[in-house]
Amino acid sequence: MTVMPGNLKPSKPAPATIPTLYDKLKTGPRISLADQVPLRGPLSIFVEPTNICNFKCVFCPESFANYEEKAGGLFQMKPHDFERVAEQIGRIGTVKTLNFYMMGEPFVNRSLLDYVRLAKREGICDRVIVTSNGTLIGPKLYRGICESELDYLRVSIYGATEAHQSANTQSVIKLQRIIDNIRGLREFRDANGFATPHIYVKMIDAQDDAQNAVFLETFREVGDEVAVEPRMNWNDPEEGSLAKIETQQMLGTDYFAQRKQACPFPFYMAVIHADLNVSVCCVDWDKKVVVGNLREQSLEEIWAGEKLRAFQMLHLERRRSEIAGCRNCTYLHTARDSIDTLSPETFRARLAART
Repeated sequence: MTVMPGNLKPSKPAPATIPTLYDKLKTGPRISLADQVPLRGPLSIFVEPTNICNFKCVFCPESFANYEEKAGGLFQMKPHDFERVAEQIGRIGTVKTLNFYMMGEPFVNRSLLDYVRLAKREGICDRVIVTSNGTLIGPKLYRGICESELDYLRVSIYGATEAHQSANTQSVIKLQRIIDNIRGLREFRDANGFATPHIYVKMIDAQDDAQNAVFLETFREVGDEVAVEPRMNWNDPEEGSLAKIETQQMLGTDYFAQRKQACPFPFYMAVIHADLNVSVCCVDWDKKVVVGNLREQSLEEIWAGEKLRAFQMLHLERRRSEIAGCRNCTYLHTARDSIDTLSPETFRARLAART
């Protein structure tokens, strides 16, 4: 007899296909943005279930004393709002990846799994990903997570030991609780015959080989995949670099080796914040590059709208320094894609040909 985590009874396995390793998603074939834009719709959309978090990580804007003010308030996306979001995404029909994450901890929003189920049921994207800190994924959620048909669960770890976890998250939540949660979910999934979610556990490079090694060893049998990811930064707020590393040192790593003059993200990505503001970048935490709001416009209108086109043109014309949310940003250099070979004249001609 198999004893289930949390005394949960086995349920009928859901039909599912074992997903590709998360790391392999990054190396799959991609279109040439410079040849294909303007796209009919975004290929990747980040939906923010909430911008509220139970951590105040020292390398995250959530740690700022004035975070609520700079973020325009604290929000949780309501069910009727996500129904509108899903309808708008489905109408465009171009989305490959739907990411439930921006700021905040997604599972703070208790409707999150309803949103995942709706996205999967309506088939509005090729894959659904949730990025979480793992603290709220207790045994009561195991069945719901598996039955939601979530494709990927990315778990972010913020310290390889209890001391590092506490210092980095400014929280009393124990690392062991996260370990138990994720191990329990994996055991429940496997014991009940579910193929998903694929569990990817990652920690940002601690700049300490010993700590990185402890993390990898600790989580090797907890998730399906475990990785140490390179350090990156938000859009460099006035408060200084949140990466806790000198900018030039960070830019000298391989992760930033593909230098760009124009940012490719606004040409294939959209971010729908919990207040239904739409911006063009997943590091735009204080919404400096908002191009519309789904309470006032459709996603189609925003994607083809004047605000986004003007924003894209500034990048193609090498004028991103004029954009408050972009002038100090280094994140564009981490993108696999490049738009640098596309001239403003060619882009204008393509836009004109579509009207």
